[in-house]
Amino acid sequence: MTGPNSGSTFGQLHWLTIVVLAVVGLVQPALGMLGVYTTLGRPWTPLVVAALIAVFWVATVVVRHVPHPLLTLVIIGGGYGVLAVVLNRVVWSLAGLGQVSMPAGNMVSIVLSNIIWGALLGLIAVGILRINRTRDRS
Repeated sequence: MTGPNSGSTFGQLHWLTIVVLAVVGLVQPALGMLGVYTTLGRPWTPLVVAALIAVFWVATVVVRHVPHPLLTLVIIGGGYGVLAVVLNRVVWSLAGLGQVSMPAGNMVSIVLSNIIWGALLGLIAVGILRINRTRDRS
């Protein structure tokens, strides 16, 4: 990436990848809102979907060799959390239930928990990349 911030850590991030992966994460709440989890069975279906999304996020970061994989996945997690809150608000508003608001604490906890989730996935990605580098040197 070129530009005035290309030398900074944030300028080196793959922002399109970050946005796309955060949006991919919206599959999880969308399936819940559509009733898929109820149809296919809880608690396993949401857990399987979450695991598949996590594997997809980590695999994408590893395969693309993105710079700063930990930071990238933290931002993806946080971005997904924000998008999930926005999606929730939009759906509630479209359903005519806009007056029912999600408490601010819930919104913050959704974003923070997904930042933490992104950090854990980032650590996994860093570990995989280190193992790959070690194997490549051998």
